[in-house]
Amino acid sequence: MEVREKMKLNKRYFRSIKSNKSFYVSATILTIMTLFLFYMMNVAGKAIWKFGDEFFISQNLEDAHFTTYIPILDEDIKKLEKEFSVQLEPEYYCHVETDKTTTRVFKKTEKINLYSITEGKDIAKNDEVIISEGYAVFNKIALGDSIKIGNKNYTITGFFQRPDYLYMLPNENDSYKNVTTFFLAYVTNEEFEKIGGNNCNYLVRYEKDNQLEFRKTINEKYYMNSYLSAKENMRIDMVKMQADMFVVMSYIILAVMPLIVVVLVSIVIKRKVKSEQRLIGTLSALGYKRIKLMIHYAGFAMIPGLLGGILATILTMCGAQTFGQLCLMDYEPMRIQCKMNFEIAVLGIIIPTVMYVISAMNAVYKLTKKDTVLLLNGNSDQGEKNYKNVLVKQKISFKIKYAVRSLIGNPSRTFVVFLGIFLGSFISLLGYSLLDTMENTKQNMIDEIGTFEYQYVLNELIDSNQYGGELIIMSSLENQNGELFNIWGTSNENPFLSLKDMEGNQINLDEGYFVTSVFAMLQNVKAGDDFVLLNPYTLEEFSVKIKGIINNDMQNAIFCNKKNASKILGIDENYSNVIMSDVPLEIPESKIIRTIKKADSKESFENMSSQMDVMIYFLIAIGIIICVASIYIAVNMLISENKSNISMLKVLGYDDKMINSIVLNINHILLPIGYLCSIPFVFLSANWFMAFLAEFIGALPKSYIAPESFLYTAIVVSVSYFGSIFLLRKKVSKINMVESLKGNRE
Repeated sequence: MEVREKMKLNKRYFRSIKSNKSFYVSATILTIMTLFLFYMMNVAGKAIWKFGDEFFISQNLEDAHFTTYIPILDEDIKKLEKEFSVQLEPEYYCHVETDKTTTRVFKKTEKINLYSITEGKDIAKNDEVIISEGYAVFNKIALGDSIKIGNKNYTITGFFQRPDYLYMLPNENDSYKNVTTFFLAYVTNEEFEKIGGNNCNYLVRYEKDNQLEFRKTINEKYYMNSYLSAKENMRIDMVKMQADMFVVMSYIILAVMPLIVVVLVSIVIKRKVKSEQRLIGTLSALGYKRIKLMIHYAGFAMIPGLLGGILATILTMCGAQTFGQLCLMDYEPMRIQCKMNFEIAVLGIIIPTVMYVISAMNAVYKLTKKDTVLLLNGNSDQGEKNYKNVLVKQKISFKIKYAVRSLIGNPSRTFVVFLGIFLGSFISLLGYSLLDTMENTKQNMIDEIGTFEYQYVLNELIDSNQYGGELIIMSSLENQNGELFNIWGTSNENPFLSLKDMEGNQINLDEGYFVTSVFAMLQNVKAGDDFVLLNPYTLEEFSVKIKGIINNDMQNAIFCNKKNASKILGIDENYSNVIMSDVPLEIPESKIIRTIKKADSKESFENMSSQMDVMIYFLIAIGIIICVASIYIAVNMLISENKSNISMLKVLGYDDKMINSIVLNINHILLPIGYLCSIPFVFLSANWFMAFLAEFIGALPKSYIAPESFLYTAIVVSVSYFGSIFLLRKKVSKINMVESLKGNRE
C-alpha cells in the first residue's frame, strides 16, 4: 500500500516539471552561471599556483639577490656557503641595445635560477642564442630565425623561461611587463666574454633561518649596494599574486553570488510550494505524513541544484584550459594544466542543492503545521496582514492600485525581481568600473604626484648639479617584516612634487617624517604613530614618528628633508643619488642605473587595462544572463500566481495588451531602484579589489566609474529586463477565462 502511494505521488514529478519547465530552466541557468564563474576562477588560480610552486622548486629559485661594492671572490663564496649553510652564486649579465630593443644577455648559472628550455634545444655554438619565450611569441619569432644582438646576428635554437622572470619586467620597480622592446638571451660562455658582460648579481638560497646574520656579514665585508628578496621581487611575486587573486575572488564569488542566487531561487521554490497549499492540504487529509510530503517536495527543489551543478562542472571542464590561458596573458607562456578539482565540484553542487531542498522542506513544514481546512480553502495566509484594501479610498486608477498592492502584498516576489536587477547591475557595472579605474589612474592620478616626467637614478653620489633638474636622495628601506618601500629626501621647494596632506594643505618636510596615503594603508599607520624601519644593507633599525600623511596613492614611500634621510641612510646630507626633471637631461649613460619615466607608468596602467578586457566582458556577459534569468523567473512566478486575476480581467473585457500593461509592468519601479542600489556596492567591491592589488603594485588606484559606464550599464540592464518581460507576454495570452472559475489551481 505504501509503495503504491509512493508511486502515485511520484507520478507528479514529470507533470509538475513539464508545467513548470520555464522555472526549472531559469533556475538551472542561474545556478550554472554563478557556479561556472566560481569554478573558473578557482581552477585557474590553483593551476597557476601549482605551476609556479613546481617550477620554482625545479629551477631552484633564489631567495634573494644582491649587489656589493666590493666583489666577492670565488674562495670567499665557498667559505660563506659553508659558514652560513647557504647556496651562493654570482650571476653575470650585460645589456645590449639594438634598434631600440634591449637585450639582457646572461652567463649561464650552475646552481640557482636555472633556465628551462621550453622549445627547441640549448646553445652549442658561438653563433647560436636562446631567447625568452614571451618575446618570441609576441613578435612571431620562430626557431631557426636569425636575430641581431648588437652588431652580430645569431641563430635562435630555442626558447626558455626563468623562474625569476615569469613576469617580464625590465626593471624591478616597473609595474607592467615589457615583451615588445625587451627580452632575455643566453649565449655560450666564450661568446659572453666577447660581448663583455660585467654586471653582477649575487644569488642566494638560505637553508637555515639565518639571513639577517648573513646579510650583516656581507655588508660589513663587501658593502652591500642593493638587496631584494624573492617575496618583494615583482617578477616573481606577481605569479603568486595572480593565483591568490583568482582563488580569493572565487571564494568571494562563492560566498556572495551563488548564495544570493540560491536565496533568490529558494524564495521562488517556497512560493511555488505555497501555491500548492490546496494539494498539500488534500494529501494531508488523505493521510500523507508531513515528512513524506517534505521529502516529496524536496525532490522538486533538488532538480535545479543538481542539474545546474553538474552542467556547470561539465562546462568548466570543457572551458577551464582556455580560460586559464587567458588569465596568463600578462606572463611568460606558462604551460599550466587547468583541471577541475573533485572536492570543489562537489562543494559547488552540494551548496545550492542543499539550500534549495531546505527551502522547499521548510515551506512544506510551515504549511502542514496549519489547519488542514485552511489549506483546503487556500487560506493559509489567514491572520497575516492583508493588503487588498490598500488605497481603496483613493481616487486613482485601478492600474496603479493593482501595482501597489501587488508590490507590497508580495514582498518576497518583489524582492526576487529587485535582486535580479541588482545582481545584473552590480556585475556589469563592476566590470566597467575596473576598466574606468585603470584609465582614470593613467590620465589623472599619476599626474597628481607631481610635474616631473623623469627620474634618473645614478650609480654614484653627487654633491653638485651640473645636469639640471632637482637633486634628491632616494633609497629602499624595509619594515620589520622585510617589506620594501622608498624613502625620499628632498626640499620643500622641490618644484616637481605635490606635497599636500589629506586636507589639501602644504606640508613642511622640516617638521619630520611624512608617509603617503598608500603607505599608511599598507603599513596600517596614522599620524602620531611610531614606525620602525630598517636600512636594508646595514639592517640598522630606526624608529621615526609619523608627522602626517601625504595625499599620494601612487608612491609607497616616506618623505622627509635631506638631513633626516641622510641620517637613516648613513651618508652626508649634501650628497644625492637621484635627479628629478620635467624634461630629458643629458646625463652620461655610464652614470645612470635606471631612468624612471612617468610615461612608462601610464603605459603600464594602459596595458593592464587592455589585458583585463576579456575578463571584464566575460563578467558583463555573466551579469546579463543572470539578470535575464532572474527577472524571467520572477515575472513568470508573478503570472503563475495571478492566473485567476488575469483570467478575470479577460472576463471583464480587457485585451491582452491592457492586461500586460496592468500585470507585467508593475515591477518597472524596481528597475531604477535595483540599479541605483547596486552603485555603492560596486564602489565597495572595486575599492576592495584595488586595496588587494595595492599589496603587490605599491599603488592604490581610486575606484572610478565614468559617466558613460553608468549609461552603458543602465542600457544593458534595461534591455535584459524588458527582454525578459517581452518573452513572457505570450504566457498572458495563453491563460484561459475559465481559470477564474476554478476553485483549485495547480
